[in-house]
Amino acid sequence: MFARVVSCFGVSLVGLLALAAAPGLAQPAVVEGQVRDAEEGVGVPHANVQIEGTAIGAAAGEDGRFRFETTRLGSVVLQASAVGYDPVKRSIRLQAGDTTTVRLALRAESVELDEAVVTGETFSTGSPSEATLSSTEAVTTPGAAGDLFRALQSFPGVAAPGDGAGLFVRGGDVTETKTLLDQATVYTPYRYESPAGGSFGAVRPFLVGGTTFATGGFSAQYGDALSGVLAMESKDRPEESSRYLNLGLAAASVSLDQPLAEDELGLRLSGNRSFTGVLFRVNGQRGDYATVPQGLDGNLGLTWDYGPAGQLKLFAFARHNRIGVETTEGTYSGVYRGQTTNRLYNLQWTAQASGWTVESSASWNAYTSEKTLGALDLSPTDRAGKLRVDATRTTEDWTLRTGGTVERRRYQFDGTFPTQPDVVAPDAPTRSVDESVRATRAGGYVEVESSLLSSVVARAGLRTDVHSRAGRPVVDPRVGLSWSFAPKTQLRAAWGLYHQFPELSTYSEHVGENTLGAQSAQHVVVGLRHEREHLLLRAEAYHKPYQDLVVRTGSSRYANDGMGFARGMDLFAKYGSFLGTRFNGWASYSLLRSHRTQPRDRGTNVELENGPAPYDLTHQFTAVGKVRVVDQVRLGGSYDYVTGRPYTPVVGTEPMGAGALLPVDGPVGSRRLPAYHRLDLQVSYYWAFNRQQNVVLYAAVNNVLDRANAIDVTYSPDYTERQYRTTNFRRSIYVGLTLTL
Repeated sequence: MFARVVSCFGVSLVGLLALAAAPGLAQPAVVEGQVRDAEEGVGVPHANVQIEGTAIGAAAGEDGRFRFETTRLGSVVLQASAVGYDPVKRSIRLQAGDTTTVRLALRAESVELDEAVVTGETFSTGSPSEATLSSTEAVTTPGAAGDLFRALQSFPGVAAPGDGAGLFVRGGDVTETKTLLDQATVYTPYRYESPAGGSFGAVRPFLVGGTTFATGGFSAQYGDALSGVLAMESKDRPEESSRYLNLGLAAASVSLDQPLAEDELGLRLSGNRSFTGVLFRVNGQRGDYATVPQGLDGNLGLTWDYGPAGQLKLFAFARHNRIGVETTEGTYSGVYRGQTTNRLYNLQWTAQASGWTVESSASWNAYTSEKTLGALDLSPTDRAGKLRVDATRTTEDWTLRTGGTVERRRYQFDGTFPTQPDVVAPDAPTRSVDESVRATRAGGYVEVESSLLSSVVARAGLRTDVHSRAGRPVVDPRVGLSWSFAPKTQLRAAWGLYHQFPELSTYSEHVGENTLGAQSAQHVVVGLRHEREHLLLRAEAYHKPYQDLVVRTGSSRYANDGMGFARGMDLFAKYGSFLGTRFNGWASYSLLRSHRTQPRDRGTNVELENGPAPYDLTHQFTAVGKVRVVDQVRLGGSYDYVTGRPYTPVVGTEPMGAGALLPVDGPVGSRRLPAYHRLDLQVSYYWAFNRQQNVVLYAAVNNVLDRANAIDVTYSPDYTERQYRTTNFRRSIYVGLTLTL
């Protein structure tokens, strides 16, 4: 568990750069005026105004007015830009000692509402013209700790049953959501891992240029995922040199953006060191940590734009984390110690030929870990190589997509683990393993989108995947429809079949003779979207029945005997944009009902029973708001409410050897934890002291209400007493700064 680290990433504004004339030189020219919104006629705050090709310019004030001096005379081109607007240029002539007044009108960036996006609703971060949230909005979300995965939890359809960063999509667990980076699969996408998925995402947000997050009904382009897909794109080549330093109570990081060859080659480097001991001492919360969460990671991005439509991009990251914490599992209390190392190397090539745009990638992912707690002593490793190709051809009437994937994985399972879940005391019965599981998965798809009418776009796709350990191939047809029945309103619908193969860790634990095949889900999705000016409204209803789910049927035995369903409704409303409006924020609400087949332990016997899924969180509500108090000061807050998650109570015991007791479960999912509430506040101060140089000072109060949210249930040694295990994330403060040079 890792205390929240709040990190603000300010959008770089062009600071005032006044070039005073030295004695004996010509008098400077003065440029002043106002930048206005072309439609509203009001000033655009913080617009950037500069002479094209130079660093000479100014940042507009709250009313859009600007003024600067320059010794550059004669004919120049003045350029104005602002977040959320298309840039504009104006030619002017400057003379020594004269004042030139200019009025510049910016138009809001157009948002294509009739695009061929006919899957279930997706959420995205990136450039303002394409994103649900801009990247800056995402990482400055109060309570998200500057983490992209935590920010995505504020979207509807994503359950957040605790303080982790796990993406539990519409009743499924974290393994049902696949994470991609530049086409490469990130097989272990979390840091400081736990059953909640981990405390943070594996990929730092400042390395990501944009994301697409689909919570259902997604394209045939994506396979081996039952519930959701998070597809991230790393940043492209840097246009100018920048240095960044971030220093806070729990971490320090440095990064470099450096062009190497003009308009062709660029480098991005970064490193981060986590040290939470200072944070805990300041807040008096070291608590049960034997080894406070700590880690080190490095990242590299190298981009070569070798032609108008050709690009080679190398991205690599390596991270190492370790933790030691006093914890309780079942009836046993002890110190859990863990350390992990994760590395990803990916080379992506983009090219165009004969009307096709082709993206291909080759990646290598290596993950090693060590975990100990009582009788548990495991050192699993997971290595994977992957090749992927996607090709797209677009005409005026249709878009054709096709592609394929081949991946080869090896999972090494080494150590001992308890034969009974939750019975982890040092004298508990165990099973020792030292085996290697290898598997190959191959898949391909074809998909076409076409405008049936001026207001209707349809999509039809077919995908097939085969797994060397899962028997016969699977075939997934998927279709979608988008109808723009009003200028700014769309009705979207999608249907499809989705398969996902069991995790290799499950194959390694399974000792039965039966083959574990693919799990399946059917997505039925209907949604409505309305967008105008600064307002975005979304509503979506869905039904997702499951078949052939892998469930535990005994000690180290599994089978495709599970079934279930998830159905519900998601609502999302967003107003304004970061820096574009004085206030911006969003709210989301999810209604969910999810049932599944689950194991019910009756001592040494295991029965299968249908009941509420572990992440059947009936109601989830999130509200996020940010306001610009004055030019440089911003306040923000977020509030989360989640229905308590279900758990299966222990209602009795069965004796086993050496006096140990095996738990006897009651009905699966028949009890719930108390509801989860959390309020987070933050304030930031932004100061630009040159064209590219700025500093952001920030402070946060997390869990303002100091609520001891329940995250699990523990028992006394004889199982007669039950108590809640509560969060380590009590009220705490965090301060830090980000310096851009």
